[in-house]
Amino acid sequence: MAAAGSSPLSPSGDSPNGERPPKPPLESLPVPVYLMVEPMVSGKKVLDVATSVGGPGPEFLRRAGAAEVIFCLPDRPALPLPNGEVDIALCGLPTVWSDEERGVWLAEIRRVLRPGGFCVLRLATVAFRKKAQGGTGMRAACTDLLLAYFATVEIVEETHFGGVSFQVPGTDDLAVNESLTRLSGASGHFVALCADCAERPWNLTESLLVPTEVGASTEAGAASASAGELAAWRAEVARLEARCAGLSRERDGAREGTMTVQDRTDRLERTLAVLRRDVERYLRQISDDGAARELLALERDDLRRNLAVATQKAADASREAERRQVALRALENEVVRLRAARAGAGIPTGKI
Repeated sequence: MAAAGSSPLSPSGDSPNGERPPKPPLESLPVPVYLMVEPMVSGKKVLDVATSVGGPGPEFLRRAGAAEVIFCLPDRPALPLPNGEVDIALCGLPTVWSDEERGVWLAEIRRVLRPGGFCVLRLATVAFRKKAQGGTGMRAACTDLLLAYFATVEIVEETHFGGVSFQVPGTDDLAVNESLTRLSGASGHFVALCADCAERPWNLTESLLVPTEVGASTEAGAASASAGELAAWRAEVARLEARCAGLSRERDGAREGTMTVQDRTDRLERTLAVLRRDVERYLRQISDDGAARELLALERDDLRRNLAVATQKAADASREAERRQVALRALENEVVRLRAARAGAGIPTGKI
């Protein structure tokens, strides 16, 4: 077994003796496949099958934090590793193989995976074209083949475009223009992620694209671009320009609406300030009226007390007057009696 940075393993597990190794029956993986796997290899032991010595792929994996990178050039379906040795296995299956030959390699790759590990396989779509003509799509045919060996399978189609995906600044979302993807034509390869467990041990965005070729960005690709593709590009540009114009109109309308709302807000704030001043004035007036009522109540109570005292005095004076009238009548009666007595005694009344 070779650790990261060491020489590749031979089929038997020994280092080569200096002779040029036989051409492997497996296909080397393009760089974008390594870029897709980079976020998932940190701290993992990775097996890279059929990578040529000195290729950039293992270096990408090491820089991404892989604990160990093992690469080998097998010439038969036997990997020089024990069972359950690696966390992630990368392999490209050739087009010329039959499903039975692919099955042997799939079983061998599954054997060296640890529980919870997964493999990344690159398969040519042309290998499933016959089955697709029989009524089953190439993607479905590829999925059926892989599900015979793995419990969970997820397939990503490659695209020939090199720059249709971009990272939105400040977010974790990967934005993809699917219209541009359709212009690249049918995909030439599938990239399948497979695991022998029910849960997916990988994490991919739903709109992920794996760019594998420069395509129309090179002079050769530009020379081979058809009139239909150019027309489609122009139509896409026109659609985007129309969309941009529509968004500009929506933006202007939103600005006008914002200004209108701001004006209404300013008017309402001024009206609210006037209402607040009126309320404060009314509250002060109510407070003043309350104080005045309290003073009037005090004066009323004083008047009531004074009235009660005067009434009592008047009652006392009335009783005193009645008493004096009684005394006066008694004196008058006594005078009359005395006069009568004096008159009976012959005493002149004027002397009394």
